[in-house]
Amino acid sequence: MPEEEEPQRSGIGGRREEPMAPTGATEEDEAKAARMANRCDIRRLIGAVFVVYGLILLALGIFGSHAVKTKAAGININLWTGIGMLIFGGLMIFWALARPVEPEPEETRGQGSGRIRRAPAT
Repeated sequence: MPEEEEPQRSGIGGRREEPMAPTGATEEDEAKAARMANRCDIRRLIGAVFVVYGLILLALGIFGSHAVKTKAAGININLWTGIGMLIFGGLMIFWALARPVEPEPEETRGQGSGRIRRAPAT
């Protein structure tokens, strides 16, 4: 009857270390990286900036002087631009929350696109 090999134990105190992904990162590292990427997602940042500026313009459109409100051919341009910016910022934030960045699937991790890229001719 063949003897079964005992899994190698390494690390401090003989604990087994987590298997490394082909990229050299553990599953926990991949999850942390995905969470950090979601926090710093450009869609969230753009959405936040548009929401803040939209709120400022909306406040100016509502509480500004009558002369400023009717300056652009009788249209309260601050109010309408603020509303548009709020809508756009809200859509960007919704997009970032609805389709977050996810870690690469385990079966394709570390493989790249498979395309060979040639160096530019000099």
